Amino acid sequence: MSLRILCMGAPLLVPALNRLGHRTLTVHPGSHADLPTPHPYSVRQLLQRLEAAGFWPDALFCCDDGNMPQLLDPQNVPWPAVRYSIDTYCNPWHIPYSWGFDATLVAQKEYVELFSQEGMTAQWFPLFCPQFSLAESDFAERDIPVSFVGTLGHKNNPDREPFLKTFRTQHPLVILTGDYRPIFERSRIALNQTAASEVNFRCFEAMSCGAALLMETCGNGLGDLFVEGQEILPTFPRNNAQAAAAIAARALSQPQWLAEVASAGSRAVSQRHTDTVRAVRLTQIMAEMCASHAHKERLEQSLEKRSTLIRAAYGILASEITDPSLQEHREFFKKLCLREI
Repeated sequence: MSLRILCMGAPLLVPALNRLGHRTLTVHPGSHADLPTPHPYSVRQLLQRLEAAGFWPDALFCCDDGNMPQLLDPQNVPWPAVRYSIDTYCNPWHIPYSWGFDATLVAQKEYVELFSQEGMTAQWFPLFCPQFSLAESDFAERDIPVSFVGTLGHKNNPDREPFLKTFRTQHPLVILTGDYRPIFERSRIALNQTAASEVNFRCFEAMSCGAALLMETCGNGLGDLFVEGQEILPTFPRNNAQAAAAIAARALSQPQWLAEVASAGSRAVSQRHTDTVRAVRLTQIMAEMCASHAHKERLEQSLEKRSTLIRAAYGILASEITDPSLQEHREFFKKLCLREI
């Protein structure tokens, strides 16, 4: 079944949806969006833009992009609507905001309960990496023993730089920011450090490049996704750089085992955790929702409750905006909290 899918927010699954034969239309602030959004839309404004574009969706997929909401009153959307919450750990407003949708997908397993215990339809939907093809020969020539590629000094992760610096005192480590692929494709081990013990994108990206993943011990479904010691290296206690360095040194001293872990990890990601795999699952969910007209219950029942909870989300969001340069945004969402949308 081919679907017409309106994709708001991060266009992470758009290439895969298109490969599967679905028709997509993207809406986000970027200039390469089909409908760039210089400011958040109400459903009324969005419908006007869609009519001008000649696109009538079967369903809406609203994907977390790490920023503020781009749709102000999702409870009024006249199609089945799915929300994907990725950075729930630093965005508590996601929880009441998700009442505007018919289903919520949650990237981190332990956060699903925060949505479902409030009565929402929510399920675990792990992160992923772009579809890739990796030959066995790609594992042969690797001249970087251990590398880390990622953002340094982010406000949500103050522990990262001290951890990496301490690791470096125990074991050589290449640290870079920017494009991960050229470095990980040369690395035997990819070190990962997270903001909140989440199974982040970097897990899948590193493994897709054929590097063995060295990851901290965490929940959020890591053990359900990968077999420790077989598809990823043994994990280390969070921010324990000495333990992480010891695992890296032991793995490098056993090159055959290390190569087997890297190869098995890459196969696991290729078979189970690509954007194509996730897009297939997403469209199954959406097709079921379209068949059952899931949005009708939202539009016909509890709409007042949903609207109240959406406004509560904007109150939470306004309270979190402390950057003086974003004062205008803070006032905007504060006003939305106090009036009907």
